[in-house]
This record gives sequence, C-alpha cells and structure tokens, in this order.
Amino acid sequence: MADRERAEGERQARRLFGNRRYEESRAPAERARRRLLALADEVVFGRVYARPGLSLPERAMCTVAALTVLREPVQLRAHVGGALNVGVTPEQLEEIITQMAMYAGFPAALNAMLVLDEALDRHASGETG
Repeated sequence: MADRERAEGERQARRLFGNRRYEESRAPAERARRRLLALADEVVFGRVYARPGLSLPERAMCTVAALTVLREPVQLRAHVGGALNVGVTPEQLEEIITQMAMYAGFPAALNAMLVLDEALDRHASGETG
C-alpha cells in the first residue's frame, strides 16, 4: 500500500509543483531529507492531497493559509508557486494572506505578501515554484 500511496503522492506533488520543481527539490536531498520527502509524498500528497472532498487548488489555498500563520517562508514560497501552478489566482492568494493577518498578525501577513510578490515576479518570468 505504501508504494501505491507514494506513487500517487508523487503524482499529486508533480501536479502542484511541476516536474522541474519536484525534481529540483529532491535532487540535492541528502539521505535523511530524502527519506522525509518520501514520507511526505506518501502521507501528505498520497493520502491527504489525494482525498476526495477538496480540489487541488482548494488544498493549495488551505496550505498557503496555514504556512502564513505558521510563518514558514521557505515552504510558503514553494506552496505559493504551487498554488499559482494549479490555477489559484494572485488575487485569491492576496485575499487569503490578508485574511490570515487577522489571525496571525500583520508581521506574518506582511512577510507572506513579500513571498507572494516574489512568487508573482517568478511566475511572470516563466519560472515555477
């Protein structure tokens, strides 16, 4: 079962991040990090993201909200890029971050807006992730 879920997780992650970003995130991974990424493929993407009930764009929006509140800029950068890849609009992302300012505070939201602005610049230039 784990192999099937890992394969489904890889498929979901590639849909979200794109093939290039997915490959780049795994290429430099050392042994321990690579094992954790394999677990993320299996559990996060293979079990949770693959569940019915929310679309991939909806899950991407939830993740952006959570990472904003958690003040995790590195992961937020990847997931904002992923959200844009699956059709979440810049306006929607801005609204999500603005909403999170009410719960996480303005510093967290301002930092997330900086990540969004940088991602929009990369997205406009054809870069992903």
